[in-house]
Amino acid sequence: MAAPTPDDTLGQFSFGPTTQTTVVTTTTTTTSTTCFPPLRIKAPGHLGETDPKLYPLASTPTPRSLKDLSFDVGGRLAQFREASDTLDAYQKVKQQEKALKNSNGTLHTVTESSSETEFGKATNSRPPMPTKTSKDMTPITEPTYRGQPASPVSISAAARLAKQQAPRRRRHITTHVQGSSVADPPTSSQDSLQSRVNICKLPGLADDEAADVDASYGDALHMNRPRPHLLDTTAAQDISLPSPSLSPVTAAANLQNRRSYFEGQTPEIARTHQGFDVPQSGSRESLHAQLSEDLQPVPSKKTLPSLPNGKYIDANAAHQQFPAPSLMSIPTIVESFEAMPTEMKDYVMFQLLRRCPKPVLHRVADTVNPALKCDFLTLLPLELSLNIAGHLDVKASCSAAQVSKKWRRIVDSNEKAWKDRFDADGYGLPDGELQRAIREGWGWQFPSRLDDWEKDLSATGSIPSDTELSASSTQAALRTSAGSIEMNEPITPQNKRGKRKAVGRSTGKGRKMQKKSHGTTAHLDTALWTEDLSTSEGAYAAANAAAGAVPYAQVGLPTLRNLHLFKSLYQRHHLIRKSWIRDETKPSHLAFRAHQRHVVTCLQFDADKILTGSDDTNINVYDTHTGVLRARLEGHEGGVWALQYEGNVLVSGSTDRSVRVWDIEKGICTQVFQGHTSTVRCLQILMPTATGIGLDGRQIMMPKQPLIITGSRDSNLRVWKLPKTTDEYFHQAGPATDETECPFFVRVLTGHHHSVRAIAAHGDTLVSGSYDCSVRVWKISTGETLHRLLGHTQKVYSVVLDHKRNRCISGSMDYSVKVWSLETGTALFNLEGHSSLVGLLDLQGDRLVSAAADSTLRIWDPENGHCKSTLTAHTGAITCFQHDGHKVISGSDRTLKMWNVATGEFVRDLLMDLSGVWQVKFNERRCVAAVQRNNLTYIEVLDFGAFKDGVPEHRRGRRIVVNPEGQEVPDPHDLAIDLDVEE
Repeated sequence: MAAPTPDDTLGQFSFGPTTQTTVVTTTTTTTSTTCFPPLRIKAPGHLGETDPKLYPLASTPTPRSLKDLSFDVGGRLAQFREASDTLDAYQKVKQQEKALKNSNGTLHTVTESSSETEFGKATNSRPPMPTKTSKDMTPITEPTYRGQPASPVSISAAARLAKQQAPRRRRHITTHVQGSSVADPPTSSQDSLQSRVNICKLPGLADDEAADVDASYGDALHMNRPRPHLLDTTAAQDISLPSPSLSPVTAAANLQNRRSYFEGQTPEIARTHQGFDVPQSGSRESLHAQLSEDLQPVPSKKTLPSLPNGKYIDANAAHQQFPAPSLMSIPTIVESFEAMPTEMKDYVMFQLLRRCPKPVLHRVADTVNPALKCDFLTLLPLELSLNIAGHLDVKASCSAAQVSKKWRRIVDSNEKAWKDRFDADGYGLPDGELQRAIREGWGWQFPSRLDDWEKDLSATGSIPSDTELSASSTQAALRTSAGSIEMNEPITPQNKRGKRKAVGRSTGKGRKMQKKSHGTTAHLDTALWTEDLSTSEGAYAAANAAAGAVPYAQVGLPTLRNLHLFKSLYQRHHLIRKSWIRDETKPSHLAFRAHQRHVVTCLQFDADKILTGSDDTNINVYDTHTGVLRARLEGHEGGVWALQYEGNVLVSGSTDRSVRVWDIEKGICTQVFQGHTSTVRCLQILMPTATGIGLDGRQIMMPKQPLIITGSRDSNLRVWKLPKTTDEYFHQAGPATDETECPFFVRVLTGHHHSVRAIAAHGDTLVSGSYDCSVRVWKISTGETLHRLLGHTQKVYSVVLDHKRNRCISGSMDYSVKVWSLETGTALFNLEGHSSLVGLLDLQGDRLVSAAADSTLRIWDPENGHCKSTLTAHTGAITCFQHDGHKVISGSDRTLKMWNVATGEFVRDLLMDLSGVWQVKFNERRCVAAVQRNNLTYIEVLDFGAFKDGVPEHRRGRRIVVNPEGQEVPDPHDLAIDLDVEE
């Protein structure tokens, strides 16, 4: 046959070794391995000209897992092996063909050694027979041993052998029956006590026919050869077997009546040189049965090589015996494939796919892929499904919610998971926002457009329609659906878990909430879900309250309607955060006059109010939404240089050397602390926080109670208890001779030799920076100095505390920023790059930002001290800035700019044409800046979340100036510009 190409495939079927033992006078063990003719599968047609884009699998090699297959057929182990190197395997086949012809169609190897018996050790050991070597193959032995035939010995032969051998011998004969082998025949370990005969017989060839038959015989063997003939061992045996069941003749007669894969050839299989057929019934029988059948004689005018039984093999026998493949062969092909072992189906399917163009592969994939999908979330118990969904990030959760309605239900209603994602991404709930979301039905809504917002459904969701009654589950249905979860029912702890204890506890709360919800929605009992939103019960209780507030939300498709309170809140805050960076976002811009022409020294705000301290001795309280002046806190006799509030309690420090505590809502001063002998320059309210776990397993909270820490130009720090709203008023007129007279006084921290300029505290640790060029680390609970950090050569203007890494950072007038270890008190990094005073530092997450008088800001990696970006666009000293890990907002001489922390790129100018920028603060939604325009002080409020409250577009993107009553007035800045134009 023509030599195959490297792209062709050569494979071979074989049976595993089987052993037959015959016991007469001599024990004969015959081990046989049956190999079928190799199969040559041509490469896909015109492989070199095939477009790989159209036939992507045409050149793909057979996967390793399909090259060596083992499967069971009729109780016997069958194997299929594909040659790794087609050309090399082909050469081996040709060599075996030649060796078979030279040996008259019989190859066998005999090795023998003596074995011990119960009568003792053999004394007469025969040497191995000499072998004759063919020049084209490995050595082979003589066909016979002492004139005996190569087939299993008969009883008479055994008797003769017994007389000649003094000791009793056990004879092992290993028979290897094959056509032509691609892979090396299996070999066993050499056993010195064993005799083996390896036999390989094929029909003999006449010498004068060798040249003529070489090509035709090879073609019949490799391409279109019919099934191989069983070794004719019956001729070498007599009929004196001890049992008919051991007779090869009887076995062949029994096997002849059994059908198998290898009983014949279908036209398609004959074309691909495979010698198996499929019975009409589709059953699978023993492969060995095929070998017992004789080939049908094929008439031929040419002299053909004869077999011992008188049959002939013709090179064109397959073509004469089987019709050419056609479309009418499809049923046979399908039935053949159906009856194959699973392992062979893998192999054949791969060969078919290699020949399929891409459109066919697409259609196959469209059919197969859906069948392989498994909806595991639906199959698993609800508790496990919620647990799995809770480990997904936001992007994966949104993708999972689009898979199916059930997945959407599981993902969206997992309130605890969305609450955890909300907190992990740094979002915060302003005061009153959660109550508003519950009251207005935000959990039922999912705005799809960027400029869309949540509507108030409290007025429209009270009367259900017939459709709503059938599509939505009411609160009563939620409580009576014992264990079942409806499509619109929020997944809560009571329906997520079936334990009696959990159900009882949560159901009690639910009943209370239900009674409240059937009344007016304006008076929800928020105590049930605001106690602890960090727990799953708190998040699910809030969702239950939302379901009770708006039980029949008429939004969206009824089949997709589902309550997802915290997912809606997450989406709202996420879109607001993104709006800062989007160029097309137009924030609402509110401006109002403040403190006349005075400098605003300190500023703090939230969603409800804005507090500003000024050198005019006053503290003003404004409404964040309208700019209305709510209160003016008067009492300080000097400028206010520090303030901070927690809840309704405000603490301020002044140049009058006093510290005052205020009730913001009432607008009165409740306590006055004296003790400092100079300006109170900095202060901090320190709230208790968890710093570790105690031996009893409880969290260690430090400090034990809220504290006030102040730093002064008198070089001292003082610690006071933060007064409660229920404490009595206390006013000190002047410095007390006895510190114990003040019930809120704790201690004085002394050690600095110059003004204390900046402080930072967390837990039980306090860090202070002073004009004495040093940084001190204090233990608040005892007042002792833990470390005195020396290294700066000029005044220290700013400090921050990195409690996660147990470090602190300081900025100085010597242009440097230093990172210190709180464990050892040594400097870890010296951050250089600024060329002037570093007056401001801010650390958030994994980014440290420093601002200097050289008009630049630098972004650092606090872990290793590397500078990530340098922000250069200002033209004057940086007077204020803040960052949240995503953006930096900085103020300088005439502008307020925003930067991208991740890239260090300039984003936009938030405010321009300014005379100065005093202070700037921002939260998730708003940016509040105290600036100077035309020598007048203004508070400018930019609201990037106005679009989420439905503020019309015409009121966004332009500056609206209001008076102290919140009424819009003409912009004096615009009037001044008009006058300049007229002049």
